[in-house]
Amino acid sequence: MLFRRLVITLSLLLIAGFAQAQSIGDDGLHKQPWLVASTGDIRLDLSAAAADGKDLIVLVEQQGCTYCAQLHAVNFTRSEITDLVTSRFRVVQLDLWGKADIIDFDGDEVTQQALLSRWDVNTTPTTMVLSAAKPVTKLADAEIFRLPGYLKPFYYLGALEFFTTGAYADQEFRDFFAPRVAALEAKGLDPEQWQFHRQVELSGRKT
Repeated sequence: MLFRRLVITLSLLLIAGFAQAQSIGDDGLHKQPWLVASTGDIRLDLSAAAADGKDLIVLVEQQGCTYCAQLHAVNFTRSEITDLVTSRFRVVQLDLWGKADIIDFDGDEVTQQALLSRWDVNTTPTTMVLSAAKPVTKLADAEIFRLPGYLKPFYYLGALEFFTTGAYADQEFRDFFAPRVAALEAKGLDPEQWQFHRQVELSGRKT
């Protein structure tokens, strides 16, 4: 028990150290050079991504979020993840408690906090994947899936590839991931090292 507590304490100290090394914006959120500020209109954010031949990630964070720090310090230092993100997505960062105004898909102008509340986002970090593949008048038209909470790099990358490969259209996530886990085991690695902190929420929609 003492050893387990020591490991947990050391892990938290490492995360805190990573957080200090990350770039922090005036809003208290962690920054990356490829993160973009919202235009103030989520419809324009999505159309800007589509104009670049990309889809949109809405990355929701909040100041002082330990797992947000870990997402940046661990996941976003892996080139496999950042290469995929930057090549396939425009990434807009929103603040869970943000007071800046933003226009929703239905044309309502609300604060970022109110927008995320109506979108049922209450965990940080949350990664939302939105597509402009068809006309959009509400969130449900665009959202393909969301990742509520922190996923370790192996699963975070896999979840994004679940979308970018198009597998989400005709496969369950568990079926898509099973061969990847098997390949990991074949290398003598324990998949339990890559545990989910939270389950992937799929919208269940097909395109």
